[in-house]
Amino acid sequence: MEDTEQRILDAALRIFASEGYTGATTRRIAEEANVAEVTLFRKFKSKKNLLKEVLINNRTVFSSLEDLFHIFQIEKDVDLETELRILGKNIAKAMKDKKKDSKRRMFMFMLFEEGRRRPEVSEALLSFLQMNIKPLSEYFDLQIKNGKMRTINSRSAAITFVSYFVYTSLLREVFGDRFLGDHDEEIERFIDIFTKGILKVEEN
Repeated sequence: MEDTEQRILDAALRIFASEGYTGATTRRIAEEANVAEVTLFRKFKSKKNLLKEVLINNRTVFSSLEDLFHIFQIEKDVDLETELRILGKNIAKAMKDKKKDSKRRMFMFMLFEEGRRRPEVSEALLSFLQMNIKPLSEYFDLQIKNGKMRTINSRSAAITFVSYFVYTSLLREVFGDRFLGDHDEEIERFIDIFTKGILKVEEN
């Protein structure tokens, strides 16, 4: 990617995060990037397209599962529970690392808030979330096929798994360890519940 495009994307991230999608103007973004507004439109066509490109350029905000999915290729004989434990700890670690980047966090919060009101924001966010959920859904489909999991909706399972780590990351950001306690112990408890369920064996 050329330097001008990257400057525009970095500027758009800052302006979207501070002023929201609605409040951000292409003129303001161009000024922040120190380029002419016509240059912005020549490269990105519209503010909607610019938002999509900013999402792609910052896809590691939610620790893309696509990037973490390589752990499933390491040990073919590792059991499902162990693999999910490894994945969970990797996601938690990546989410913790991202806490240092407040601008990107603000950007994602803005997307969720404005996505309720603006279809173009909702559309961009949806495609981004689907990109992150797809690899884990495919992994669960494979485990169902191999008889390691009962037949369930793999997409719902993937959303449940990822949502836990997103939500607890937000809780730790607000309350630290006061609410959830030890980080690794909490992950172990979640993996136990996720893999074994909450019903007694005789009732399940």
